[in-house]
Amino acid sequence: MSDATTTATGAPVPGGRPLPFLAKYGRFVLVGLTGVGVNLVVFAALLDLLSGRPTLDLYGSLLRSASTARPSAVANFVASAVAFVGATLWNFTWNNLWTFRPVVRHRHPFNRRLGLYFGISLGSLAVNEVVLFAASFVLAPLYGQAIGIALGSLVGFAGNHRVTFAEAALAP
Repeated sequence: MSDATTTATGAPVPGGRPLPFLAKYGRFVLVGLTGVGVNLVVFAALLDLLSGRPTLDLYGSLLRSASTARPSAVANFVASAVAFVGATLWNFTWNNLWTFRPVVRHRHPFNRRLGLYFGISLGSLAVNEVVLFAASFVLAPLYGQAIGIALGSLVGFAGNHRVTFAEAALAP
């Protein structure tokens, strides 16, 4: 007879005991919060680089990005897209290694998980954008963004929990 930390042959499984659902969601949110930091740093640094007068001063870049000075729309779009990719790679890495560490093994190979993660992240972003747009008719943008992030996070967690990081079924 085996317990949750060993296989039928008695060999230890990679992740040990499965995390309770809320603990796993808490880890997912914590990783997401660090990803917001990565996104903002990459965004500010790229805006600085694309400004034509890069200072390579991260603190100054963050302050300029928070000011009312408006760089070009193209620079905003490029910096935002690259920051999204950087933060998504960061989040995938930590969710893969920490949040969804398998008890047995993942159903999908690494490359497939990465592709699925990006797809679900884009879906979460779409949910956030739709909520932000709808809320803009009745709420200040910051509140709409907060609600959109919360709902997008739930969609992202559900999709990644059930699809991206699904575990392989145990053989009977």
